[in-house]
Amino acid sequence: EVCRDKYDAVLPLVRLLLHHHKLVPFVAAVAELDLKDTQEANTIFRGNSLATRCVDEMMKIVGKHYLKVTLKPVIDEVGCPTETTLGMLSPLWYPCLLDRHSCFSSVVGITQENLRYYVDKVFREIVRSSISCPTLMCDVFYSLRHLAAKRFPNDPHVQYSAVSSFVFLRFFAVAVVSPHTFHLRPHHPDAQTSRTLTLISKAIQTLGSWGSLTKTKLSSFKETFMCEFFKTFQEEKFTESVKKFLDDVSSTESKEPSGVSEPVHLKEG
Repeated sequence: EVCRDKYDAVLPLVRLLLHHHKLVPFVAAVAELDLKDTQEANTIFRGNSLATRCVDEMMKIVGKHYLKVTLKPVIDEVGCPTETTLGMLSPLWYPCLLDRHSCFSSVVGITQENLRYYVDKVFREIVRSSISCPTLMCDVFYSLRHLAAKRFPNDPHVQYSAVSSFVFLRFFAVAVVSPHTFHLRPHHPDAQTSRTLTLISKAIQTLGSWGSLTKTKLSSFKETFMCEFFKTFQEEKFTESVKKFLDDVSSTESKEPSGVSEPVHLKEG
């Protein structure tokens, strides 16, 4: 309320709190204020509030290595497929176009298989990556999960959506669609690769919204071709995998060391 544009203060504030090991209680405090103004559980942490922006910046700072070990290999494969991958995919792999209005049905079927291959691979890497999730991120998710359950005690799903709205929608999905901004690729992807990454990102967002495939009608998708595509994901194993992953990354239990992690860079210039 003091800053005219509070977002200018978010990054230095997060770095300062990280340095003094005070970020988790601060995020919990501002998130609790944020939840007081949230009237519906399905809109939890979806806006750009001080709380959500602080968590966003925290994930960018401490989650760089986590993204690299989880997503970089498959993002590289999308941008520069290997000979082995090209042998598995159609020669039309790169656009991954699904729009039936702009493709022949035979082409749509081929490229739909290609997109399914990439979505499966990205999804599999994410849900088995909880061991690599930084402890600080887990501590923040733990706080958010319990605050959400306290605010909406009659909604059993809100404890999961409070975490998935960050780790899937604002972390993994954003990194997939813009890998260059997270140093996963050296340059902005070309138009064809960008289209592929956008569709993968949309799929990850939907799969990450735990329970959305059962609570949301598939007809609500803006793109009819995506509606058809997601019918192939209506299996219990996907929601169960997401639920287990969200349980793991919002736990305060100590994790096994997952190799050498990169140091957190708090100061520039």
